[in-house]
Amino acid sequence: MSIKHIFSCICFITTLAMSAQENQPIQSIKIKKEELFIKAAFDETEYKVIALDKYGNPHEKAIKSFVISFNDNGILMQAKVMGNVFPDKTIKFLTKKRTNSTKICLEKIVAENPDGHNENLPNLCEIMIFPDCKKVKHQ
Repeated sequence: MSIKHIFSCICFITTLAMSAQENQPIQSIKIKKEELFIKAAFDETEYKVIALDKYGNPHEKAIKSFVISFNDNGILMQAKVMGNVFPDKTIKFLTKKRTNSTKICLEKIVAENPDGHNENLPNLCEIMIFPDCKKVKHQ
């Protein structure tokens, strides 16, 4: 066999291999970014919401916004909060103007990770806010 025949065989095999690759569909790899925060927690002593990472470490400044929902005499009340601390007006309404505890739900909780990306956290419900003890009449 001459070099010309060997070269022709190599070219033929290469052409077949290339045409076989062109007929195969292109496959893609999907990458899911792991989120830093897994849930939120409520600090009832300071009336603020904190984000918890997968190791349970608290991140106080990570919460950017949330919605407080509660039922007031059969009417659903909601208040959007920017930041992680309950507004003074809301705290007074839930503690000073009531004689019974109020069950609240924190919804649409948004936390910002260190990269500046927003992460949506699961709702935090069944939180009991108790009234100021001075207002409750003991019988």
